[in-house]
Amino acid sequence: MKRYFYLGLGSLAMCVFGLMYNWTVFSPAVSAQLNVSAASVANVFSVCQICFCAGGVLSGFIYYRVPFRASMLIASLMIGVGLFLTSRADQVAMIYACYSVLFSLGAGFAYKALLTTVMTWFNDKPGLASGVLVMGAGLTAFVFNVPTSLIIESLGWRTAMLLLALIAFVLSLVVSLIVRPRGIVRKAGKLEEGEEEGQVSTGQMMKSTRFYMYFIWSVLVLAGCSSLTGTAVSCGISFGISATMAATLSMIISLFNSVSRVFYGIIYDKIGRKTAMGIATTLFIIAVIILYCAFTLGSTALLAVSFIFVGLSFGAVPTISSAYILTTFGKKYYPSNFSIQGTYTLFSPFLGTMLFSALFTATQSYPLSYSYLIAYALIALGLFFGLNRLLNNPKTTAR
Repeated sequence: MKRYFYLGLGSLAMCVFGLMYNWTVFSPAVSAQLNVSAASVANVFSVCQICFCAGGVLSGFIYYRVPFRASMLIASLMIGVGLFLTSRADQVAMIYACYSVLFSLGAGFAYKALLTTVMTWFNDKPGLASGVLVMGAGLTAFVFNVPTSLIIESLGWRTAMLLLALIAFVLSLVVSLIVRPRGIVRKAGKLEEGEEEGQVSTGQMMKSTRFYMYFIWSVLVLAGCSSLTGTAVSCGISFGISATMAATLSMIISLFNSVSRVFYGIIYDKIGRKTAMGIATTLFIIAVIILYCAFTLGSTALLAVSFIFVGLSFGAVPTISSAYILTTFGKKYYPSNFSIQGTYTLFSPFLGTMLFSALFTATQSYPLSYSYLIAYALIALGLFFGLNRLLNNPKTTAR
């Protein structure tokens, strides 16, 4: 029962580690009070993504060198202090320093350390464990956006940020004091009997075709889904619906993104990587097809359906990634291996939202601006079949 308690507590903590996805609620109020343009705070989230990823990479490489409790205590302080100082910021530069850098580094570090630690308790169910944990991060917008918005309207954004700082610090601190790694993997190289084979170091993994094929697949699916998520509201408005209705439709993606993560985890454990990845690839292709049908017919209903499929495919990437790295390359080097895989999130802003913005500026057309999604879907399908063929061939599996 202890491991399921850790899993539940970890999922709750993941909600606060994903608070950078809550920035969209703060952005207008911060811009107005600091009397700066919206453009000046537009890149706060992009810098958050970079620092979050950097924190995760750092966490992976020092996981076996620094005790989990000590590293989580440091991360808790970074999270709490970062959000607290953000609530006191009177310049945009301070927000970048405290929110985008200090908080996001701590959150990324804690996210990867906690995920790695809880996964050590679920060698028999890695998909389920990763699915439940990353579902917590996916639910951040649902848990915090509406209450945060109400607090901002009544008490101001500084009070809202201060309350989030308190919640995030307390929950992170509780995790650091309660959760423990499974003893057998506290040090690299200590494996259970019979587990010596199949342990692939980070250097070896980065020379492996099976790593890069999956890595590129995850980059393309994430970039496609995240760009649709980031532009869902404006896309909905282009269909002639109100901003409120468009925002409601955009929440469909977040909902199905979160729920599907547990689904993919169960599929991965019960049936395997091939089925989980195949479902995700198929749903991504269907999402793109329905999206263009919506554009052709001008149908808001079809747009909503496409958002459902976007969310369903979106949830696959973080869940399958953690389980795939563990089951394919072993647990001995899992912290550093998973940290390298986690860098796929760095590419999504460039190949997703930023690419869309550039195309939309040039064409002023949503169908033309989303054209890269067609290429991503086809390449993802090819990579899926290529990886299947590679893993099914005993002579090439080691590559």
